[in-house]
Amino acid sequence: MLYPDFEELVALKGRATQLCLKSNRAVISTATGDNLSPFRGQGLEFEEVREYAPGDDVRNIDWRVTARTGKPHMKVFREEHERSVMLCVDVNEAMRFGTRGTFKSVQAARVAALLGWRAHMNHDRLGGCLFGSISKGVQFFAPKRSRKSFWAILKQLSDHNHLTDSKIVPVGDILMNFNKAAPTGSLIYVISDFSSLGESFALQIGKLRKRCDLVFITIDDAADQHIPPIGEVLFANDHTETVHINTNNGLGRKSYAHQWQETRTQLCQIASQFAIGLISLRTTDVVASQLTLGLKHLSKRTQVR
Repeated sequence: MLYPDFEELVALKGRATQLCLKSNRAVISTATGDNLSPFRGQGLEFEEVREYAPGDDVRNIDWRVTARTGKPHMKVFREEHERSVMLCVDVNEAMRFGTRGTFKSVQAARVAALLGWRAHMNHDRLGGCLFGSISKGVQFFAPKRSRKSFWAILKQLSDHNHLTDSKIVPVGDILMNFNKAAPTGSLIYVISDFSSLGESFALQIGKLRKRCDLVFITIDDAADQHIPPIGEVLFANDHTETVHINTNNGLGRKSYAHQWQETRTQLCQIASQFAIGLISLRTTDVVASQLTLGLKHLSKRTQVR
């Protein structure tokens, strides 16, 4: 199955009850919900001023800062409130690949559906971003407490009309825009094979981590790391430059494995540097079970701190 099935994504609601969406950061919002602020007492406590992002309540515009900078800025408050959970899902053409179990694109959609259902059960505001080979370009979904909004994400993930031979969108590039759009205090799940980080990846992660919590969820196929001897294969890089590699050549396969390991090591180092949780899933995994275990492990690690 190359594309996720919408009905399957909807049916995953029953498997999401055991998931634990835990953040080690105080939640920021201006609406009442199920997550408690660490502050005691009643009323709102001013947190910061930041640039306006799609979905913000215009009633909280800071007009003085807006007039001074020429750009709309928002006052952000801390209170007993709901949290924003954001799903940043890689739908680049490279995700439509798999040699065992299923395709990475299908597994990524299942992960997003499970996390979305859990957020919906928690009465969190759910939003996200889909980037890569999408016919309409990058799709941003402002965080909302609405099943209709969540279903729009699922429908886009299961859309068969994705582009082919399109330019790869590195994770770092999309986070440059996501930095402005994600509400402060959000819990952000980045779901990708992380095969293309981009030059600005570490920089954008550092900026985003200052005001949001992140979790990396890698989706891997066995052939990502160790490609079998299957003859000549055409590969493309971030700039759509192509190269033919003879996988029957032992040195070629060794170079391929080395490049994958370098990228994954870089990802792990950045995750460690900024205290970001990382969960690794494979195309052969029963995704609900493995995701549940991964989130429980991250939750326990946070509690130890």
